[in-house]
Amino acid sequence: MKTTAIEGFHTVEFFRAVKEKMAKATEGMTLQEKREVWKQMREGQISLA
Repeated sequence: MKTTAIEGFHTVEFFRAVKEKMAKATEGMTLQEKREVWKQMREGQISLA
């Protein structure tokens, strides 16, 4: 397996930012609503970029 490093990219910071964006996007929603939003994110219908 070959691994490559991308300068200026920090994995932990990236995923923390994504987690925070997901939390803000689903704040105040019921579990069913959150599941639907998460499904749409996985399918690419909603982007957090």
